[in-house]
Amino acid sequence: MKLGTSVRFLFPTGPATLGRFQSLLASMPRGAFIERPMGAFTPEEQARNLLEVAAAARAAGLDGLLTGDSHGANPGYAAAFSPLPTLARLMSVTGDMPVGVVLLAPFYHPVLLAEQIGTLAAFAAGPLIVTFTLGGRPPQFQAFGMEEKSRVGRLEETVAIVRALLAGERVTHRGRYHTVDGATISPLPRVPVEIWLGGTVPAAAERAARLGDAWLTGQNATDEDLRGQLALYREAAARAGRPARPVLRRDIYVGASDEDARATVGAVLAEATAAPGSTSCWWAARTRLWKPCDATARWASTR
Repeated sequence: MKLGTSVRFLFPTGPATLGRFQSLLASMPRGAFIERPMGAFTPEEQARNLLEVAAAARAAGLDGLLTGDSHGANPGYAAAFSPLPTLARLMSVTGDMPVGVVLLAPFYHPVLLAEQIGTLAAFAAGPLIVTFTLGGRPPQFQAFGMEEKSRVGRLEETVAIVRALLAGERVTHRGRYHTVDGATISPLPRVPVEIWLGGTVPAAAERAARLGDAWLTGQNATDEDLRGQLALYREAAARAGRPARPVLRRDIYVGASDEDARATVGAVLAEATAAPGSTSCWWAARTRLWKPCDATARWASTR
């Protein structure tokens, strides 16, 4: 088993952010999930903190680091750090640790994206991971002049085109959402680039099995849902002739002690609505034990 982490990409812009987040959460159905903006209030301090976390992840010997994606942020609510330039800066402190991005695929042009990935790979000292997800917030699609119902088709076309371009192919594609005529990119990646797909529903697991090198699971999936999705993912990967590589995603808090971790996590969970059966873990640095759940054992239970 390997253990990686993701870094925060959505930050508050002031003290009022928390109240707005709580109002949004209260308006959603039980079990729903939205990212909570947390951290410092100023961009310069947020950026410094990101670099410190990335450096700490490398020093801790973690097996990977990802940063996420959001668009159309309201400056009165939150700041969203764009993932590709963020990763480029973080690579200065991550060394040869595998690093990557989680991208909302519908919002990227595949040729430009492949060029950016190739350029990132020129500076990278270790493997890159590009994870594609659908996105699910209507305001983001409205900001780009897109219909939300187009997101699956856009993702599938983008994945196919980007993969072919990164492999050095000359690509001609005439799809519903993208038209590419004899496109190539340079530089080609000089380090391995893996393409993962993420998602929280059975259709996402099946799509990852067909198109991806791995499947990044939903962080708020219940154990029961996850077991069913894992079975579907493995079956679909076998049909597609691809190896099954599920990547379990869970929220974990690192504390100096059991008591510190429990108090911090308890306060956060008290403000949110957790899905029944979902898993939250904390890590007590002093005792080096998982509390209250052993992540390894819980992952093994889904096999």
